[in-house]
Amino acid sequence: MNQDPFQMDSLGASKEHVLVVDDDFGTLECLEETARVMGLAVSAASTGEDALRIFERDQPDLVVTDVRMPGMDGLTLTQRIKTLQPDCPVIIVTGHGDEETAVAALKAGASDYLRKPFQLLELKSTIVRSVSLVRSRRVEMSAALSVERVESYYELKNEPELVSGLLTCLLRPVDPWLSETQRLHLRVACQELLMNAIEHGNLEISAEEKLQAVLADSYERLLEARRADPRLNRRRVRVWIKHDVKERRFVCRICDEGHGFDWRRFVSASPSQMLERMGSGRGIFLIQTLLSECRYHGNGNEVTVTIHYDDQSQAAGLHAPSSGVSV
Repeated sequence: MNQDPFQMDSLGASKEHVLVVDDDFGTLECLEETARVMGLAVSAASTGEDALRIFERDQPDLVVTDVRMPGMDGLTLTQRIKTLQPDCPVIIVTGHGDEETAVAALKAGASDYLRKPFQLLELKSTIVRSVSLVRSRRVEMSAALSVERVESYYELKNEPELVSGLLTCLLRPVDPWLSETQRLHLRVACQELLMNAIEHGNLEISAEEKLQAVLADSYERLLEARRADPRLNRRRVRVWIKHDVKERRFVCRICDEGHGFDWRRFVSASPSQMLERMGSGRGIFLIQTLLSECRYHGNGNEVTVTIHYDDQSQAAGLHAPSSGVSV
């Protein structure tokens, strides 16, 4: 008897865990049964809220979710999942009239989509593609564990829309050495630092200007105007990273070519004062809360972040300027 080509065991890896989400019982039952027959471990939810709770608790490898659901829809669920676990593949299931939402979900990080009514073969093929992504990522993580030292230098244009993808490349060597919480904290903090370097540093967009532009739906115009300024468009963000297993730490140094800022006044502010700020200083408070070591240098346009692989406390603290970490 021929073996089912879509049987996950035939792909030669341990059993993956898929979370299926749909408010229609018939569709949910079909998704659940198909994944189980394929050899996957399965969890099911009929609402986005329940799905998010299951995801946070069980950390499944793959999510298949309907777009249109009462309460939390598939787009919002995808966004929340990608915040928690950027590498988790999400398959969006759409119906007629959901095309715009599906496109938004794909832009938010969904890896694939199915359109109702779908054929069983189409469902299985889509799941196999996403499981292959999971397994490729697992191989990458295993390979990364054999790399004991990495030193890299990057020079970046002022393109905020590319920061998220860039971070995936920058942080890949260190991913296997960190807990889920450390990975999330490091990614959020580095994203904040890179965005600050581009917007506030190189392009000289103040927190107040950005807030007003966002509220007026004119942020893209503001960004393009600054990038077209001959005085600003040649500026670059420079990033040095060092991953060292023997030293058990990851160091990232970020420099912009702006005028800097008085970071010392933010260090001396109390948590309540920082939280009250609408724009300026809130990013520093976020970084200060998430990371154990973050050092600003000189006039504030250079910052060094250090994370220790065995540091589980993540105690907050910005430090006075030092000679810097040699990367």
